[in-house]
Amino acid sequence: MPAIDRAPELSELVTVIVCAECCTNHFAVGADGRFHCPCGSVITPRDLVLDPDERWCITPAGLLAYVTAPVVALNRYREARAVMEDPTLWGWEKAAHAEYRRALAELDAARAMGLPLPENAPVEIGRVYIAAVINPDGTYGGGNAHSLGWPCTVCAPRATDPSRQESHPCRNPRGHAWSTVNGWTRHGDRRRTHTYEVLSPAAPDLPTARERAAEILTRRTAAAVPA
Repeated sequence: MPAIDRAPELSELVTVIVCAECCTNHFAVGADGRFHCPCGSVITPRDLVLDPDERWCITPAGLLAYVTAPVVALNRYREARAVMEDPTLWGWEKAAHAEYRRALAELDAARAMGLPLPENAPVEIGRVYIAAVINPDGTYGGGNAHSLGWPCTVCAPRATDPSRQESHPCRNPRGHAWSTVNGWTRHGDRRRTHTYEVLSPAAPDLPTARERAAEILTRRTAAAVPA
């Protein structure tokens, strides 16, 4: 399902560059391809002095900014995931969880700013997979949401005592959503009027994901109505 066409929210991992001359304003991209500050200062990307792990970008508002280089974030993601999936390294588990979530946030910030991600980056980054209940009129009726890095009991080891079950950062959101939908479909009442489907909007949080899932279904229903 394609994402809703909407400007992305500006992540806290996107740093908008402040003019060194006035120390107040930001640089906006101009028609000449250079970046202009209201104070009169003008720079080009060649004038930027960034760390090797950073890449410049342009925000949806046209401001000059920088983010962590996607390849750096992807390497951090891989290292953290390797620790999370190796039982012999679980003494470092909490630190790996934090690194995993931060790497995902960095990759999502870079993607949202239009930087290309490495070809082997996880396709689920920045996307929420919702096992959705579809009402008889085609509207959104709720559902269970999963996204890379979100707290997930399925990805955590099973606890012998249910009251002690932990949540680990999710590593397979698409699979969890489809398993839920398949289970609902298999065990549901054949007389049901609701249907089930996996929706996958791009969203930074659960409220936005629910809103965009509802928009997807509203647009679909409107398109199906004869003019």
